[in-house]
Amino acid sequence: MIYIVVEGQTDKALVKNILSDKKEQQDYKFLGLKGDSSVFKVLKNLRENDFSQNSYFAIVDADKSFTQRDIELAKLMKEDNYYIFPNHKDNGDLETLLLSNISENKIIKCFDKYKKCVEKDIDNKAKFYAYTTLEHNKKPEEYIETLDTSVSDFTKLKQKLQNLFN
Repeated sequence: MIYIVVEGQTDKALVKNILSDKKEQQDYKFLGLKGDSSVFKVLKNLRENDFSQNSYFAIVDADKSFTQRDIELAKLMKEDNYYIFPNHKDNGDLETLLLSNISENKIIKCFDKYKKCVEKDIDNKAKFYAYTTLEHNKKPEEYIETLDTSVSDFTKLKQKLQNLFN
């Protein structure tokens, strides 16, 4: 069994989209799903109990420091079986990646003006939620399920995930 440890539902939706050819197989499950602390809690538990009969892959947001996340995951994982959003090298999160693939439009512009107006640092999750619900009338997870992941920004993640099944 392959266990994929992710922070939340949007991460899960993206992985399911990428692994759509594996949907009918029951050879992977998701763990975590309650933020980055749940990912690290699951990974620490796995390390302590050494569940080596299964494969594990972790996906987390870099947030403010890709380097720090990379160090944290390298300590917990036996192999390089992890990926750090947005692109496995820069600071940011899944929504940073997703927003980078959206053309500038009215909703994005309005959201950016709103952030400036209220003088608050509103995270990309809120911006992405506003975009998907107002532009597409879908929750972020529903939007991600139909997202075209053939663009180059998803290549490295796709390769790492496909390697799990080889």
